[in-house]
Amino acid sequence: MGLLLGVLCILLGFIWVSASSPKPVSTDNMLVITVATKETEGYKRFIRTAKHFNYTVKTLGLGQEWKGGDVARTVGGGQKVRWLQKEMAKHEAKEDLIVMFVDSYDVIFAGSPLELLKKFVLFNHKVIFAAEGFIWPDESLEDKYPPVRSGKRYLNSGGFIGYAPVINDIVQQWKFKDDDDDQLFYTKIYLNPKLREKYKMALDHQSTIFQNLNGALDEIVVKFEKGKARIRNIAQDTLPVIVHGNGPTKLQLNYLGNYIPNAWNHETGCGICDEDLLDLTQLQDPDCDYYFSVDADVVLSNPETLKILIEHNRFVIAPMVSRHGKLWSNFWGAVNADSYYSRSEDYIDIVQLKRV
Repeated sequence: MGLLLGVLCILLGFIWVSASSPKPVSTDNMLVITVATKETEGYKRFIRTAKHFNYTVKTLGLGQEWKGGDVARTVGGGQKVRWLQKEMAKHEAKEDLIVMFVDSYDVIFAGSPLELLKKFVLFNHKVIFAAEGFIWPDESLEDKYPPVRSGKRYLNSGGFIGYAPVINDIVQQWKFKDDDDDQLFYTKIYLNPKLREKYKMALDHQSTIFQNLNGALDEIVVKFEKGKARIRNIAQDTLPVIVHGNGPTKLQLNYLGNYIPNAWNHETGCGICDEDLLDLTQLQDPDCDYYFSVDADVVLSNPETLKILIEHNRFVIAPMVSRHGKLWSNFWGAVNADSYYSRSEDYIDIVQLKRV
């Protein structure tokens, strides 16, 4: 048995941390917690990818008023900590429970709970936070961060994972307003050497678990393999489990979400196009309120166009219109910094109906 010291053992959904800590970690003993006040398309995508991998997800705040500030433009997000504080109090004595908190509107899952737990225990820490290349919201704290040899240096609070009692101890220190900054709160705890050691906190510098897209778009590629799609961080040679479109990278996350984890691949094509379809044969109300706009110079060659669009049950949807023998279409694969057309790497394949 001495030869097995420090070896990670995976068997039937269990992970042993090491011979010095033999208690197994089960995928059944894991909980994902997120926050959402509305079931937006981003939230639905988050839930869809979580269900694909059979994650257990608890959503806080649905139907409640958001008082955490305009986090897309300035500091805020403290309401997330307050809600998490109340939820974690229910789990304070569950020493074996591993909790992961992630945002929802701009997050997708790319790997399984077993893969996630395997990577978590290899850190040999109690709490792991995501990392990014930009310091926010207080740049004056830069010098207090420990140096890193490679990867991202600064804490990002959009994703973290750890043992329930430790996370509970951390969030119970929140004594601030709903529109105060959650990332600053966690940052100050991490930058306190005594607290960092007490809670055995670490950052995911190499995006082993958490991939933040802001400042890292040139480091990632979409990887297709055996009917699956996920992203690879080519700078760190890692396959992140969580993809977070933080900051101004929402459009890039939407692009990745067109593939990851099961939205499209070369072998089976679209894996989600038939999900959540409306059964139009059951519609009895003659006053269905749909708006369809089409230019006068567009000819729809498929007489089933309206039926197909309505069946897909989306808030907003459009048919792709193209010119025969040309690469022109009404589809934009990407936009530039001025919010105008930019050709995406998959544009031609889509227009030529090779990725449908």
